[in-house]
Amino acid sequence: MRKHYILAVTMACATLSLAVAAWRTDAQRGDPPRQTSAPLGSALPGLTDDQKALFKDGLQKFSSVESQEDGLGPVFNGTTCAECHKAGAIGGAGVDLTISRVTRIGGMKNRVYTDLAEFGGPVLQARSLREFDTSCPINGEVVPSQANFVSLRITTPLFGAGLIEAIPAETILSRTKQADADGVLGVANVQINPETGKREVGRFGWKAQHSSLHRFSGDAYLNEMGITSSLFPDENLPQGRPIPPEWQTTPDFDDNDKDVDSFANFMRLLAPPGRLLPLTPQVQDGERIFNQIRCSACHVPSMQTGANPIAALSKQTVPLYSDLLVHRMGRNLADGIQQGLAQGHQFRTAPLWGISRRRFFLHDGRANNLEEAILNHGGEANASRDRFARLHERDKAALRAFLNSL
Repeated sequence: MRKHYILAVTMACATLSLAVAAWRTDAQRGDPPRQTSAPLGSALPGLTDDQKALFKDGLQKFSSVESQEDGLGPVFNGTTCAECHKAGAIGGAGVDLTISRVTRIGGMKNRVYTDLAEFGGPVLQARSLREFDTSCPINGEVVPSQANFVSLRITTPLFGAGLIEAIPAETILSRTKQADADGVLGVANVQINPETGKREVGRFGWKAQHSSLHRFSGDAYLNEMGITSSLFPDENLPQGRPIPPEWQTTPDFDDNDKDVDSFANFMRLLAPPGRLLPLTPQVQDGERIFNQIRCSACHVPSMQTGANPIAALSKQTVPLYSDLLVHRMGRNLADGIQQGLAQGHQFRTAPLWGISRRRFFLHDGRANNLEEAILNHGGEANASRDRFARLHERDKAALRAFLNSL
């Protein structure tokens, strides 16, 4: 009897392992991807020679290792952009949660949300210059007791970011006015851009907290590498405490501003991920199911860019599978962190293009495969999630094939 029980358990575990493995992406399985466009990490097709030069310079700066002389630290999370953005190619998502996942904190003070800047927030830097000089009295930051909310965030991929930036604000805003039978109602994270003084629609970051690649770059330069610029001139204070004078550096804003521009150029001119081959009948059936269970209510298959001075970005179809709005995702995914108009339970619809090259899913990387990611959805996605859960395994296999083609 015991032998039969052990055999049954062994067979069940093997079946479960096969099912989970089938939901892993090509990148997780180690399968070589075959795609329909330029290789990952390439420049947009159709660039001028000058634009190609800007892309090449941006790639070089994006990949360069920063030092204390460059302004690194005194606390930081990485020494180069490419350290965290490298899944598939430079510019991709993270490949290691111990490196490419950061901690963001927030709290409440007199019933008002605060970034806890006086305690090291909103982004904690886990590393310090002590790595290179043991005489440095500054250690990496830890979560303070004052933090009411703690959120882990994984690195987002940057492929096709310039096309996302080139989508007109009115195109994104038009999605907020559509009545939906499932109660899907996205909100644009509209904020004042300090550079322009104008209200702009956010589209980058886990809560669409940045409207432009320029500010997205400057923010990352400060919060991930500790390097200030004209955009973000105030040094991160380790755990909110003053930096000892001997460990302060005089920032060269001219050089740092050029680096921020270079990072933005690289992302703006970076080609999107192409569809993987072959596009079989099963893949096409999976796309039908994707629409049928209404994943496409938020993961909008495509949008159009407007007129743009860069011809390669002008009036292009962008198959990003996102509406770039923030949505209520339920208590399970809520992290309590507020960014702009995005509340603690709201997140930007993650673009699905290139998802087959991802290793981890959801904002904190908690999901190791696509089925886990889907089943963790809640809030406005409840109806779609439940429709997915009721699918026959044959239909789930088709949906899996479709997602693995992106």
